[in-house]
Amino acid sequence: MEFSLFVLEMCFTITALLCYPVCLQGNPNASPFPSNFLFGTASSSYQFEGAFLSDGKGLNNWDVFTHKPGNIMDGSNGDTAVDHYHLYQEDLDLMQDIGVNSYRFSISWARILPKGRFGSVNKAGIHHYNKLINSLLLKGIQPFVSLTHYDIPQELENRYGAWLSSQVQLPTCEMCQADRRKAHTISLLIR
Repeated sequence: MEFSLFVLEMCFTITALLCYPVCLQGNPNASPFPSNFLFGTASSSYQFEGAFLSDGKGLNNWDVFTHKPGNIMDGSNGDTAVDHYHLYQEDLDLMQDIGVNSYRFSISWARILPKGRFGSVNKAGIHHYNKLINSLLLKGIQPFVSLTHYDIPQELENRYGAWLSSQVQLPTCEMCQADRRKAHTISLLIR
């Protein structure tokens, strides 16, 4: 096993060294893509933000599921994740460094509506997403907001059974403000 890993590493190293001079011959500013082509990256709030219950965030369905013993084999959860909630400025700097000009992210509704429809709006959650969007725009990165990526405030999950209920859909969509949005996108993930 060690020998085959060594051979693989050597093959990769030799290939990289042989290709390096070829890479330098091209024009780094030339691109076959049109000037309005969007190079982007994406994330989901539960998998990236972390900041479990920080700044007034309520529980969502994934918080409850991943904290129940036996549901996740190694017991991992999204409590910290990559801490995008606190480190988003550094993340956006990295995006800008690699030439990203669009970013699709999802909103954690449990961060905005900790109790779903049955409590007040968490102004710290609204402030966070406003800062994120404003920072993206300042860096020339176009935001694309996904309204949900499989997480929902636990209170709504308990009462209505999640996003398929019309009791959840209409009030949530009515709350969506889009004063800085250029495009509409809808992603449906069916499994």
